[in-house]
Amino acid sequence: MSDVSARLADKLSKKLARSNTQYRSDFALADFEVLDRDKKTARVLIQYDSRCGQPSKEVIAESVLNLYKSADGRPRLLMDLNSVQWFPRHEAVACVVRVPVIRRPFEDIKRFELKAVVGGTMYLGENMNDTWAVAKSGKDVYIERVEEDDIDAILRERSKAKSFQSHASATVTLSRVAASVPECLYSLGDKVKCVVEGKIRKGEILGLAGGGAQVGLSDGSQVLVQTDKIIGLIQAAQEGESFQVSKLKDYYRKAYGYGEAELNKLVQYVK
Repeated sequence: MSDVSARLADKLSKKLARSNTQYRSDFALADFEVLDRDKKTARVLIQYDSRCGQPSKEVIAESVLNLYKSADGRPRLLMDLNSVQWFPRHEAVACVVRVPVIRRPFEDIKRFELKAVVGGTMYLGENMNDTWAVAKSGKDVYIERVEEDDIDAILRERSKAKSFQSHASATVTLSRVAASVPECLYSLGDKVKCVVEGKIRKGEILGLAGGGAQVGLSDGSQVLVQTDKIIGLIQAAQEGESFQVSKLKDYYRKAYGYGEAELNKLVQYVK
């Protein structure tokens, strides 16, 4: 990596490290659209105060985690980091969020002495406030938390909170921003497609600065690519997903006292 690339990467990584320690309280839910019949997934439009700066994908995801969580810290919504679109003229971002499916091993029924409420298929949780249903996927049998509220109810209830009503404009809607050309938000480690010397190449973003990105190509070379020559996101950086997993681990750890080995297995049940 060149000295310039190293400085760019270091600058951005420090910026992301700072941003990942907090969430944005200036966000306002301007609009949303439920996408599926089961009401588990929705596209949301979030406005922000430009005086607080342009939010990164990571900050958006962490803000969603913090704004939508239960009293015991259970994440009620997770964000797809690949779905983020930025509408700078409207000071808004659109992204897809979903209700996570929280699963636990079937053995937890005996381990935690859960009480059956429907003969062998439904159990009360330890705190008597949640319900777990027996479910199956292939040969795997597990218990799955029954979410009482669909995503429409979750979004509507939380949007009434004062901290999520800071400056939402009634005129900014998903249908209105659809007429605008969205811009992508990129982060360190994102896998992208870009145009290099007239050819479409794939690479990883190593740094961002001055309207361009330092991209590491698959052949090991590095090039400086202007932002308008980056033509699509292949995959958001895995590091961007890590804090969502860590929040889920925190919930499991505090709620049920699982150790680290168990936590690593349990997050695999979350989809």
